[in-house]
Amino acid sequence: MVSLAIPSDIAFVILTVVTITAAIMALHAKELIYGAVSLAVSFIGIAGFFALLDAPYLAMLQIAIYVGAIVVLILFTIMLVRRDQAPEIDEQTNSESPVGLWLAGLLALAISGVVALAGASLPTGEPPANLQVSDLGPVLTSQYPVPLIILALLLSASLLGALVLAKVER
Repeated sequence: MVSLAIPSDIAFVILTVVTITAAIMALHAKELIYGAVSLAVSFIGIAGFFALLDAPYLAMLQIAIYVGAIVVLILFTIMLVRRDQAPEIDEQTNSESPVGLWLAGLLALAISGVVALAGASLPTGEPPANLQVSDLGPVLTSQYPVPLIILALLLSASLLGALVLAKVER
């Protein structure tokens, strides 16, 4: 039997193209169902990155939690709360886009400021290969504080963006 060996660089490029294309399709989908399916493909691409990094447990968790639970929950919600018509787009949406750009710029400035201030404190060596799950918290806070702060900033920005998108005009 002949085994097919794909170099990791080619696999990385293919996964990158698939993941980013699916994420863009999820953002620009006219139908919510297509957006949810594209989001699932993007999550599967991220699981592929975990598999490339020799982290099969994280890859399976990515598929089980994000694709198996969150995307299915989104699909069920879309099917249960289906509108007959799409809401009309008003002029206020176009006037709020500069605010979003300013906020995105401030987030980028905050992240670059954190990285600039941390500079030399970023870890240079490889993480230990036999890290226990119970040791993950102390290692993240002691050896990787800058990526943890950047992740917190990104999650906070995404939460604020979701709240702005979900707000109901009265």
